Amino acid sequence: MRYEGQVRPSAAMVDFPRPQRGGTSQHLLVTMLGEFWRHTDLWLPARAIVRLAEDVGLSRSAVTTALSRLAARGVLENDGGGRASRYRFTAAARARLAIGTQEVARFGDPAVRWDRRWTAVAFSVPESEREIREAFRARLKWLGFAPVYGALWFCPRDRMEQVREIAEAYGVEDYMAFRVEDGGFEGRRPAIVDTAEPPRRYAEFADANAARLERLRAGGLDPAEGFRLRVEAVDTWRAFPWDDPGMPYELLPADWPLLRARESYVALFAATAPLAERHVRAVLGALAPEAEAGVAVPAAP
Repeated sequence: MRYEGQVRPSAAMVDFPRPQRGGTSQHLLVTMLGEFWRHTDLWLPARAIVRLAEDVGLSRSAVTTALSRLAARGVLENDGGGRASRYRFTAAARARLAIGTQEVARFGDPAVRWDRRWTAVAFSVPESEREIREAFRARLKWLGFAPVYGALWFCPRDRMEQVREIAEAYGVEDYMAFRVEDGGFEGRRPAIVDTAEPPRRYAEFADANAARLERLRAGGLDPAEGFRLRVEAVDTWRAFPWDDPGMPYELLPADWPLLRARESYVALFAATAPLAERHVRAVLGALAPEAEAGVAVPAAP
C-alpha cells in the first residue's frame, strides 16, 4: 500500500489546536474568532483581535504569538504587517469550522437518535509515517472513534463519509471501514466509555453555568462580561468531544450528567448572544468599522 509524505491541503488537513488541560491561547483564540468571524472572508485588523482577546484574559504578547502560530498551522492567513496587520480564517479552515461547529452543536443532543449501528475502522500506517498516523488518529478521535483492540476503532455513529475524506486527505490507503449492527457481535459490545464513573467535568460545567445564568437573568452583566462568559463556555464545550465519543443516551445510565451540562450550555449560549454581539460591534465600531459587516453571533449552537 502507498503512503504519501506530502498530502494535499484540505479542510480535513487544517491543523487546528487541540484542547489541553488548563487551556491554550491558540484554542481560546480560535473559539473567540469562530464565535463571530467564521462566516466571512473579510479581514479583521490585529488591533481589534488583541482588544477583544484582552476581554477573555489573553495578553497582547500571547495573542501576537498565537496569531503567528495559527497562521503557520493554516488556520489563519495574514495580510500586511505591523499596525496594518490583519487576519482571517483560511478557506480550508472556514470549511472545517462549518463541519466542526455542527458536530459540537450536536454533541450531547438527545434529539439525535441512534440507528443502533456502529462504524468500525481498521488501519495500518508504518512507523516511517508516524506524523500522518498520529494526525489520522486525532481526526478519528474528534469524530467520536475510540480504539477497542489495537488499530480497530469504533464509533456509535455513521462516519463512513468522514473516514473516507480524512483517509484521502492524509494519503492513508491501508484501511478498512464498515458498519455493523449493535448486537451483531460475538463477545462484548465495544467499551469506549467507562459508564461506571461519570465524568465530573459535566456536573462542574452545569453548576458553573447555573451561577452564570443567575447573574445574567438578574441583569448584573455588562456586554464585555457577557462576551467573556460566552467565549469561555464555548471553549470548554468544544473540548468535551475530544474526550467523549458521544455515546448514544440509549447506552448510558439514566443519570448520566451530559444532558444537564448540555441544557445549561444551550441556555447560556442563548442568553449571552445579545451581550456578546453588542460588545463585538462596539469594539469593531471603534477600531475597525470596515469589519463590522462580517460579524455574526448565533443565538443557538
